[in-house]
Amino acid sequence: MRLLIREILSANLLFTGVLLTIVSMLIFYGSSYLLNATNLGRRLGFLVSGASLFGWTTINSFLFIVYAPRGPRQASIEGLNGFEIRIVPITFLLASVILFAMFLIALNRYESEQNRQIEA
Repeated sequence: MRLLIREILSANLLFTGVLLTIVSMLIFYGSSYLLNATNLGRRLGFLVSGASLFGWTTINSFLFIVYAPRGPRQASIEGLNGFEIRIVPITFLLASVILFAMFLIALNRYESEQNRQIEA
């Protein structure tokens, strides 16, 4: 069985890369959600984990837009200029900002719900 799995993963590098990326993201984000859920509760843990995840991706994509690539000069990358290299990080930044704002709004609504329940 071990040899079969090793052969399948080494046969197609694209499949291996996608599979490893998905599994690593599930482990990393799932463990942080699990810690938050056990300490804050399921719903609040999800909101805090989501807001922190998309806040981090917003900062990360902004830094990539500003400082990357530092390797080869942009003029020497064949067929791409400085702006074309940054199209994907710019769209990722916009999506991250939107999702971060949505999680902040959801956290605000959750907090106001909790305050209304306490007052009643």
